[in-house]
Amino acid sequence: MPQSPARVARTRADILDHAARLFRLRGYAGTSIDDVMLASGLTRGAFYAHFDSKEDLFSEAVRAGHGLLARLRSGESATVLKAYLQKADLAATAQGCTLAGLAGDIARAPFAARLAYANLLHAAIGELARNKRRKLDADATAAAILAVGAVTLARASGDTRLSDWLLRCAGRAALPLLKPRTRLTPRKTRKKAVRKPGKRRIGHRG
Repeated sequence: MPQSPARVARTRADILDHAARLFRLRGYAGTSIDDVMLASGLTRGAFYAHFDSKEDLFSEAVRAGHGLLARLRSGESATVLKAYLQKADLAATAQGCTLAGLAGDIARAPFAARLAYANLLHAAIGELARNKRRKLDADATAAAILAVGAVTLARASGDTRLSDWLLRCAGRAALPLLKPRTRLTPRKTRKKAVRKPGKRRIGHRG
């Protein structure tokens, strides 16, 4: 008996959710289709009813946008970024964020996955630029670079003190960038009085 469209959609979403988690935890090379389907409680044969290949699944997992983007869409930018850079939550943040957790894998991924990652990053910058005039604001872009870069490097570092320092420095530099810029009013310059041309008075010599 064929499954209902709603059940098919739920099964696909479940596979995608488990795959995204495993990809962030183990990386693309360290995650197999069998791993994903085992975590989903399904057989390998069921995989191809929903996805064409592992590359297709990986691109979809990136496109789902877990982590920073999801947090930014549901909270205030500065608060989200501050929590994102907390040292106590580093492991959970790195493993739960597509931008930080899959940065290394994306560089060697197929074009579809790299494009999905670029769109994800663009969207995150747009959320950080909520109080700015432009969606691709330079300060918001720098804040995204600092936050994602710090989490990525802190996760890779085996030195706890260095990891903590990276996160603290990123927070100090990134948070001020989210504040709206104050426009400086130009100083008023005094206008010099312009003498109107008139008849020159000629005095009489005595």
